[in-house]
Amino acid sequence: MNRFFVPDNVYKDRITICKSCVYYFKPTGTCKDCGCFMKIKARLAPMECGQKKWQKTTEIETPDDLPKEIIDEILDMWKDLKTGRAKDVAAKARMIETYNTIFDTKYNTRTNCGSCISACFDGIKRLYKKYSE
Repeated sequence: MNRFFVPDNVYKDRITICKSCVYYFKPTGTCKDCGCFMKIKARLAPMECGQKKWQKTTEIETPDDLPKEIIDEILDMWKDLKTGRAKDVAAKARMIETYNTIFDTKYNTRTNCGSCISACFDGIKRLYKKYSE
């Protein structure tokens, strides 16, 4: 599991800044500047805003479990993955980005490699089963 999550207060500050930004696309929770899912990006210490509205930090915590917003992201995205295939390119990118965040991997969100996509899907599926019970 990624050991570079920011504490809740830093996350809340970052996401508040994002939600007030002109680049924040509310329907998907993504940034129109960088294309990232902000609930995920704002939780990671080494990440920074492309518009320089918040910086990377060394203030981290190693949680015993995933942060609530990451769990919520997994539960929400499952509707677009449950058939075994991502509903569309955006759903695939969201799955891969979430997997990369949790497991500190670097799969390309545009990959068409079957084993890469399968690894991400299996990991998200295991987490969905764990947290949906």
